[in-house]
Amino acid sequence: MPSSAEQRVTLRDVATAAGVSTATVTRTLQNSPRVEPDTRQRVMEQVRRLGYSPNPIARDLRYGRREGAVGLVTAGFTNLFQAGVASGAERELRRADLQLIIGSTDDTPEREPELARAMIDRRVSALLMMPDGDHRDFLAPEHTYGTPVVLVGRPATGLAADVVMTDDDQAVQQATEHLIELGHRRIAALVGRLDSFRSAQRLSGHRAALARRRLPEDPHLTVGDLTTPAQARDALTRLLCSPSPPTAVLGLNLGISTGILIERLAGHHTFAFIGLDENELSKGLGVSAVVRDPQEVGRQAARLAIDRIADPDRPPRTVTVPSTLVHRGTGEAKPARSGA
Repeated sequence: MPSSAEQRVTLRDVATAAGVSTATVTRTLQNSPRVEPDTRQRVMEQVRRLGYSPNPIARDLRYGRREGAVGLVTAGFTNLFQAGVASGAERELRRADLQLIIGSTDDTPEREPELARAMIDRRVSALLMMPDGDHRDFLAPEHTYGTPVVLVGRPATGLAADVVMTDDDQAVQQATEHLIELGHRRIAALVGRLDSFRSAQRLSGHRAALARRRLPEDPHLTVGDLTTPAQARDALTRLLCSPSPPTAVLGLNLGISTGILIERLAGHHTFAFIGLDENELSKGLGVSAVVRDPQEVGRQAARLAIDRIADPDRPPRTVTVPSTLVHRGTGEAKPARSGA
């Protein structure tokens, strides 16, 4: 038997019945002067006939009443970057008298549609998505019932939505070029899931630097699908024990960087090291890193949501928060052997 959520009349249902676009239905429900009287009458007849109920919280926010909540779907609560995004978003939303509701997929991308629907059914005024999976159909307007969606961290092909991103590719390219300038020619890049947008984005920056400096890419120095610090350390150990070991290593997420740091502290090998993201320990130990500002990412995501609630018709925007290469020492080591 279909659930109550599945039986719910959608904005798309009203648009189809009235022979107009979903945007026209939205404008009609907001009493926009851009809608012709006969069109307004036709749409409202279908709203009444089908029993469509728009999101009252979003409607109230549109006219100045800020008493709603915004949902955030994240992969987990232990990831420091995602925790920072939530904190930044919560502070910005609080200034607008909005509450933040957080749901975690527990690193299971298949749960994203379930959590998004749960947020929408609870009448959130907007939905912030930090997606890991590639499936995005569940965020299309006909499935979100007019709830604004802001994508955090990556865009979605075919989905017109507001997006907040970081320019990790540019910062990783800068990090790779910095190592090349120090004399490194064998630079290992350790990344997470190879099918993820973020891994692809960071690797593209690394490869762009090699190409710009006319250096060939050694596929053996790129190791992906690393999901834990232990896996990263094991992969690095194998590379360092190979006949042609790397003289520099890029750790392209915080978990991987932690595993690399543990191996470096063990002191069995000498290599330059630049991580991605940071914590108090890595900063204290002088780890050079590509640093993102999760608080600013969260603030910008919340700002986009607030603006979208106030003006649903404005074109989608993409905000890019810069990532920065911070020099602390580990990334400034030159190759131990000349010509390496």
